[in-house]
Amino acid sequence: LHDALPISMKKVFSFFLAAVLSVTVLNAQTVDEILNNYFENVGGLEKWKAMESMKMIGKAPSPQGDFPVTVYSKKPNKVKVVVDIQGKELIPQAFDGEVAWGFNPMAGGTTAQKLPAEATKAISNDADFEPEYINYADKGHEITLEEGTEEIDGVECFKLKIVKNKNNDKDETTKYHFFDTENFVPIMYRETIQEGPAKGTITETYLSDYQETEYGIIMPYDIETRIGGQVGQKIIIEKVEINGDMA
Repeated sequence: LHDALPISMKKVFSFFLAAVLSVTVLNAQTVDEILNNYFENVGGLEKWKAMESMKMIGKAPSPQGDFPVTVYSKKPNKVKVVVDIQGKELIPQAFDGEVAWGFNPMAGGTTAQKLPAEATKAISNDADFEPEYINYADKGHEITLEEGTEEIDGVECFKLKIVKNKNNDKDETTKYHFFDTENFVPIMYRETIQEGPAKGTITETYLSDYQETEYGIIMPYDIETRIGGQVGQKIIIEKVEINGDMA
C-alpha cells in the first residue's frame, strides 16, 4: 500500500504514522511516569516489592456503633477480614489462595462455610497482595491514560484505565483508578460488579487520610466504598503492621 502511493501521499502517510506512534509512546511514558511518581511519593517501589504480609487494624462505623475490624493479607493472594460484633468474631470473607469461606455466628453459624462459586470468583479476582501497577505488563494487565482529567470530590485527577488480565488466561476485568494530579496518589477506584445480584452496579472506593506506616510506606487510613452512589462500607484504619506477626 505504501509503495503504491504518490510521493506527496507517502509523505502524508509517513507523517501520520509517525504522529500515531509518537502519541502511543507518549501515552505509555505518561502512564509509567504517573506510576513511578506514585511509588516514589509513598515510600519507594523496592519497599513495596519487599512486603510479604500486612495486618490492618481499624474500625467500621455504623448506626449501632464502631465495630473493630482487622484485615489480614499475605502474598501472593491470601486475605481474611475479621469483624468483632459485641464480642463475637464475624468473618465475612476469607481466601486461602484457592477456597473462599466465611463465618457468621450472628446467623447461628458454628463453623466456617465455603462461599458460593460467584463470591469465590469475585474475591479471587481482587485478592492479589501486590498492586496491579507493579510489573503490570508482565502480569498481563493493560494500563492506559484516558484523555483529559476528571474532578473527584474537588480534586483534579488523572484517569487510568486498568484492564486486568487482558493478556493472560484469567478473567478480564476493567476498572478506573483516579490519581491526584498534584500528589500522584489514587483517591478513588471505580469498577462495575461482575457477578451476583448486584451485577452491573457501579462501585466507587474513596481513599483519603494518607499516613506513613512504621514500615515507611504511606497508605490511606480512610477507605469508603459507595455502591450505586450510596455509602456501603467505611473503614478507618488505626494501625498497619507490615511483615509482622499475623496472629
